[in-house]
Amino acid sequence: MKYLLHLLLLLEILSCCSQRENALEDALAQSGRNRPELEKVLTYYADDTLKLKAARFLIANMPGHYTWNSALLVRYQAALDSLYPDMSSVVKRVMYSIPWHNDFAMDTCHHVEDIQVIRGDYLIRHIDNVVAMWQGCAWLKDLSFEDFCEYLLPYRLGDEPLVKADSTHYWWKLVSRWIDDYQFSPALLDDIRSFQRMHIAGGDNLYFINVAVPFLEKGRRTLGCLDQCYYDVLGFRQTGIPSTIDLIPDWPTRNGRHYWRTVIDGSCVNDNYAKMSTPAAAKVYRMIYSHNPIPTPDGRDSIPELFRDPFLRDVTEKYVKTSDLEVCLPGSFRGKAPKYLYLAVFNDLEWKPIAWSRVKGGKAHFERMGRNLVYLPVCYRGGEMQCAGEPLFVDRMGRVKPLVADRERTVTMTLTRKYPLTYPKIQWGRAVEGSVLEAANDAAFARPDTLATVASMGMALNWVSMPTGTDKAYRYWRVSKQGRPVTLAELRCILPGGQQAEGTPLSSGRGGFNLKAFDGDPLTYNNYMDWVGIDLGQARTLQEVRLLPRTDDNGIAVGHLYKLFYFGHDGWVEAGTQRATGQELIFADVPGGALYWLQDVTRGREERIFTYEDGRVVFH
Repeated sequence: MKYLLHLLLLLEILSCCSQRENALEDALAQSGRNRPELEKVLTYYADDTLKLKAARFLIANMPGHYTWNSALLVRYQAALDSLYPDMSSVVKRVMYSIPWHNDFAMDTCHHVEDIQVIRGDYLIRHIDNVVAMWQGCAWLKDLSFEDFCEYLLPYRLGDEPLVKADSTHYWWKLVSRWIDDYQFSPALLDDIRSFQRMHIAGGDNLYFINVAVPFLEKGRRTLGCLDQCYYDVLGFRQTGIPSTIDLIPDWPTRNGRHYWRTVIDGSCVNDNYAKMSTPAAAKVYRMIYSHNPIPTPDGRDSIPELFRDPFLRDVTEKYVKTSDLEVCLPGSFRGKAPKYLYLAVFNDLEWKPIAWSRVKGGKAHFERMGRNLVYLPVCYRGGEMQCAGEPLFVDRMGRVKPLVADRERTVTMTLTRKYPLTYPKIQWGRAVEGSVLEAANDAAFARPDTLATVASMGMALNWVSMPTGTDKAYRYWRVSKQGRPVTLAELRCILPGGQQAEGTPLSSGRGGFNLKAFDGDPLTYNNYMDWVGIDLGQARTLQEVRLLPRTDDNGIAVGHLYKLFYFGHDGWVEAGTQRATGQELIFADVPGGALYWLQDVTRGREERIFTYEDGRVVFH
């Protein structure tokens, strides 16, 4: 048995070696006229085993790495150089990338493949520098060759342009010398980052905020999430800090995506030092240099853009608890199964695929999926996404529950919001609790009458009513918290017939521009340090005063048109349409057990899917 195991291990090693040789030959075959440049590198390192392995790794995985080019981009880079002649190579690679990270005139651009243009001398100089760094930095003595190849050795991070080397390539020497001078022993690689940021990279701060950018519509730009990550990691690697960018391609519980930089440190949990909390992630991917399996086009069905990138590695299990899922195709697919199946999450009002699997025997197996989330199996027919099963809820323990609409068991729903509350937003609402309504007939409020107090913000971060409870007429009305600041988005005075009373806004003068409580925009707000009120011009009786706390405007808005959908066998099915007359909607005879979506047809894009459990909305 022992000899059999040794034989199998030997065969596996030989197979891996053969695959690496094939990858190198394939890469050289794709280099075209540039092949002599790449062979020059391999010949140069023929007697240096370590550097030869590094060179073979870079060349074998080079196909698919590229940057963008066009006449317009060349002019953009020249204009940027004239504006900022002292930019380091790290900053240049970030600033040069801004156009394609923001879809600027990309219809005029084309790929320039590294394998066909990169020069041998460039690679040799780069390999010599990085290997010297690996061997010269005391804090890298335990770094494996595999991690060295992925997180220090690459000459590029993503699709940024390649630029000539400058003094930044020797940041590691400066930091190493300073650490020796201080006789400092870093406990974490993040300590090295602190030295780098404090002594070297701080001078680059002027490029981060409101920097002039030629040709872009707004003319100026503050570096975004992805730009900042590029800058950090490119600088880290030249300081001897193995690092990369991790990303959530689409949040599964809210709109958008996110990137963050990660330091690869073996002393940390999962070898990660990442100041990033991912409480709800369906998939986390890592930008690396080597190839990963991706779906291969069959000439019939399109492949989602996310899965055309072979340089993303699944690292979900490094951040969240995961489960494997097996998905069976519906009977309607019998005899016409797609080649690939995808799991999608609901993001920005649509389903977005975030994981893929090959279909075998009418089933697809998905590994390492985040929990406590809803997924939809989808496939592609031509260029169109098609539903391939019921939505699936994976609970905190990894149990899978299909969300199937039951038309025999209907429910009546009471809905007050279309997007979930968070704890900070609840605090926005609580900021109005304790607010006091006062009225007077003298502008100084020397002897005001106290008419009402806000006891609760309500459930939906929406309008709060303060009934006056009096027929007495007053000219001046105000809201305060009697010595504490009150934060309001809107304030409205309502006459006995229900009409809104007009007047001149008032405030104590402390706390900023007082018209925000009267501008009609629920998304603007102000902190009033003493009080905010209104002069009605004459004494008038009010039925109530309505307050809107700082809000995300995702409660039910009077006058807006809403549609409720449930997910059926083939997609969303409309369950009802209503125009809101109050701050809640009631839908009767809705199929139970399904996944739902309340859509505000009038305004807004923040809407989340939900289930209805024990008479309560549970957002997902």
